[in-house]
Amino acid sequence: MWSCVRDIKWALRFHIHISHFTHSIAAMSPSQLLVIFALLALNTRLVFGQTTIDCQRPPQLVDPALCCKDGGRDQVAEQCAQRILGAANGQKAGGPPSLDTAACLAECILTSSKYLDEPQKLNLANIRSDLSAKFSNDTLYVETMTMAYSKCEPQSQRRLAMIMQQQQQAQQQKPQQQQPRCSPFSAIVLGCTYMEYFKNCPDHRWTPNAQCALAKAYVTQCGLGA
Repeated sequence: MWSCVRDIKWALRFHIHISHFTHSIAAMSPSQLLVIFALLALNTRLVFGQTTIDCQRPPQLVDPALCCKDGGRDQVAEQCAQRILGAANGQKAGGPPSLDTAACLAECILTSSKYLDEPQKLNLANIRSDLSAKFSNDTLYVETMTMAYSKCEPQSQRRLAMIMQQQQQAQQQKPQQQQPRCSPFSAIVLGCTYMEYFKNCPDHRWTPNAQCALAKAYVTQCGLGA
């Protein structure tokens, strides 16, 4: 469980400190929200800015959205951020969301978007339909994102099973420990999906420079995404 928490904290630090992250979290772009959710999908630590990728060393901070253009601002994500973060108990003002809050935020986004068929199963038909309606002029983006969701679903289910097993063991050792408000499944899915999209970013959305090439190398070589 500790390794998961360690990587979660790293993932938050990775994206929370990007240069343009100075506005309200409720106004984040999908990529900014999704990289926060990647904190529940990460299982290795990675590095930017070197010719040799070392997954065990702290990364040089970089904003993935500057390398691979995302879908832009999303009304559902913003509404969920306002609803969930506005009601987050014990949340430090202006600080990154807690793991439980991030899980509830991700669950709100997928539920409100009708992307969940069951608590731990995606509705890929709805996902494709929604993305096609929003990005009717960019079928390659729709295909890339839909494929990312599809590839990430089974891996997210496996990761959730591991987390639930760890939580059960922790609960046995500390029966009074507070239970999470929301399942981490949606956060794991969103984090995995964005990383998978980043690895397979369409050429017309990709920024070809050395830093972005290293970013893709680290995501690919260090096992992020599906």
